[in-house]
Amino acid sequence: MRARAALALALLLASCAGGSVAPAPSPAPATPPAHPGGSLFSTIPCAGTPLGLAWARLLPEVSARFPGLKLTEVADLHVTVVYVGPGWRAEELARIRALALVAPAEAVAIHPELVRFGANGHVVVAELRGAPASWLAAVTAAKAEMNRLGLKKPDRYDAEFRPHVTLASARHRPPEASEAAALDALRAWVAAQAEPKPDAWVVSLGPESPVRLWLANLARPAGEPEYVDLDLVTRPR
Repeated sequence: MRARAALALALLLASCAGGSVAPAPSPAPATPPAHPGGSLFSTIPCAGTPLGLAWARLLPEVSARFPGLKLTEVADLHVTVVYVGPGWRAEELARIRALALVAPAEAVAIHPELVRFGANGHVVVAELRGAPASWLAAVTAAKAEMNRLGLKKPDRYDAEFRPHVTLASARHRPPEASEAAALDALRAWVAAQAEPKPDAWVVSLGPESPVRLWLANLARPAGEPEYVDLDLVTRPR
C-alpha cells in the first residue's frame, strides 16, 4: 500500500514539474457596431406631440393646397438637437451618444411660432421660441466639445441653437418665385388654423424628452419615413 501511494505521489510531482499551465485565451476584440451609412443627428421626435397630431389632421388638406412643396410626413417630425453629419464613425458612437443626446433639464410647454426659416428661407417651421436657456447653452457646449474631439464637422449652426420643427420645404435652394409664394401662403394658412386652438399645437420639452439618434439620407422605399432610428438598423439580429 505504501509503495503504491509513493508511486502515485511521484507521478503527481513529475506531472506538476514537467507540465505547464496553458494561458487563458485572450478575449476576442469587441466588434464595432455596424455602420449603415447616412447622416447622423440627435433628435427629439415630435409625431406624438400635440403639434404632431395637429399636423396629421391638416396634412391631407395641406397636400391638396400646396402640391409643389415638400411636406414633412408625421413620422418624420422632429427637433434636431445636434447634427453630426455623414462622416460619423461607428467606433465613436459611445462618445457621440454621451455628448449629443442633450435633453432639457427643466420642463416647459412651448406654443411654437410658424416662420420662414433657413439661410435661403426655403422652409416653414414651427419655431420653439422660449425653450430653456440652459438647454440652448448645453446644446451649444456639446457641439463645441464634439468639434474639439473631431466627432463632427463644424457647421454654421453650431454657435446658435434655434430649436424648430420643419413642416414644409421648397424643392429648390433658393426657392423659385412660385415656391417662395407657396411657402408664405402655407405659413399663413397653417397659422390661421392653429390660432383658435393654440394648445393643440404645443410641444412639451423636459428631462423626459426622448432624445434619439436618427439617420438621414438612406435609401428608403416609397411611403416609408425619411428618417430612421439608428438603433433599428444597428441592433444585433
